Amino acid sequence: MAESARESKAVTLLDRSVADALRSWAAPLGCPVAFLESPRTRALTRVEPDDRCIRTFVRGDVAVVSLPCPDAIESEPDLEPIDVDDLLAMTQDDAPLGAIVDLRATRLRVTDEPPSVELLDEQTFIRRRGAIAMVVINPQIAVLDMLRNAVSPEHWRAGGGDLPATRRVGALAGGVLVALASVDQAEGRLARVRIIVAPGFRHLGFGRTALVELLTMVLRDGALPYCRVAVGDLAASALARAVGFSSFARTLTMQFLTVGDMVLDDHSPSQPA
Repeated sequence: MAESARESKAVTLLDRSVADALRSWAAPLGCPVAFLESPRTRALTRVEPDDRCIRTFVRGDVAVVSLPCPDAIESEPDLEPIDVDDLLAMTQDDAPLGAIVDLRATRLRVTDEPPSVELLDEQTFIRRRGAIAMVVINPQIAVLDMLRNAVSPEHWRAGGGDLPATRRVGALAGGVLVALASVDQAEGRLARVRIIVAPGFRHLGFGRTALVELLTMVLRDGALPYCRVAVGDLAASALARAVGFSSFARTLTMQFLTVGDMVLDDHSPSQPA
C-alpha cells in the first residue's frame, strides 16, 4: 500500500543526492560543479585520450551539449551565443540520431539520441517488483547466451551486454533468461544501470523484477544509480519512472559537418533529417 501511494505522488530526490551526482558528473566533463548548478551558459574544452578536442556547453538545471571538434581545421568553429542557446534548447526535444541541424554558419549532425539522464536514490526508489520470477545474480556465460540469442545485436550492445559490468541480475521464466539488468563501475557516486528484455517478455514485469533487485544492491553499496533514456523511448521512460528514477539532466552530442563553405564530412546526408 505504501509503495502504491508513493507511485501516485511525486517524490523528489534528496538534496544530498543531487549534490553528489553533480560533483560526480562534473569530474568527467572537466568542469567545476558551479557550471552545472548555475543557470548561466558556460563553455569548456577538454582533450580526450585519443587527442580529440571536445567543446561542451553547459547550462544549469542541467543541459549539456558536446561538439566533437573536427580534425580538418585547426581551431573549433565559433558559434554565436544564439546558436548555443538553440542547441541547449534542443536537449528538451526529440531530435533523433542522425538528425541534421543547420545553424547560421555551420551544419551539425546528432550522433547520439538526446537522452534524459535519470537518477534514483533511497527516497525515490520504488521497491515493488514486477513479475514473479527466479532471480539469478551474475549469470554464467551459458545463461547470458539464452538472452543474447533472443535479441538483436544492437539491443544487446545498447543494454550493456558486451560491457564489463560490475554486477548483473537476471530474471528467469521457465528456466530461460528473459531479462538482464547490469551496472557499470561507479564514477564518483554515479553508477550507470542498463536493462535488456527479450521480445515476448516485455511489458510483463520481468525487466522491473531484475532492475529492482539490482538497484537494491547498488544503493546498498552506497552508489547512486542512473540511466540514460532517449527522449522518444516511451517504454524505457515508463520503466524508469516505475522504479523511481527522476529526471536529472538532458544531454546532446553532435558532430560538425560543414563550417561555412568547408565540408568536414563527405558522408553527410544531402537533405536534413
